[in-house]
Amino acid sequence: MNNKTIFSVWRDIFSRPTYLILLVVSSVLFYLANVIIQNFSNLFSLYSNYGLSQTLHFLFNLSINFRQAVTLSSYFSLITISILLGILISIIVYKTKNVSEKTSKGNNSLSAIGLFLAILAPGCAACGLGLIAVLGLSGAILTFLPYKGLEISVISIAILAFAIFKMSKDITICKVCIV
Repeated sequence: MNNKTIFSVWRDIFSRPTYLILLVVSSVLFYLANVIIQNFSNLFSLYSNYGLSQTLHFLFNLSINFRQAVTLSSYFSLITISILLGILISIIVYKTKNVSEKTSKGNNSLSAIGLFLAILAPGCAACGLGLIAVLGLSGAILTFLPYKGLEISVISIAILAFAIFKMSKDITICKVCIV
């Protein structure tokens, strides 16, 4: 299996507007979820004092300027994970619509692990990104991990990239939708 074949699968999937839109929407929603997680108390307070329109305006400004609120490595890992997550979701939807489940030997569990780690810590734990911050585990992560939780982000990026590669490879092997 060469990379040219996998790129042709991606070209086939993302040349369709539905999957391209799904990639963008799921990536943006994951990014926004992390912005909201880090700023939930501010957003809640603003909503109770000024209403929905001011809160949405503030959320928009937070999203645009989120780079200043977190470290550079956390920001880039969040962007990378958001894009990879969007790609993976698009490939999963494409695969479920076009390919039988007999070809996905173990990729579902690999994808689930990658998704879990990506949601758990898309950046460093100290920045308050992901479910680690919501669960109150940021301090514990800071104590035990030398790179303050960024290791989890790197692992989730690697697992997501590998899951994307494996699912793309399975699509090219499938007899239903040979590209």
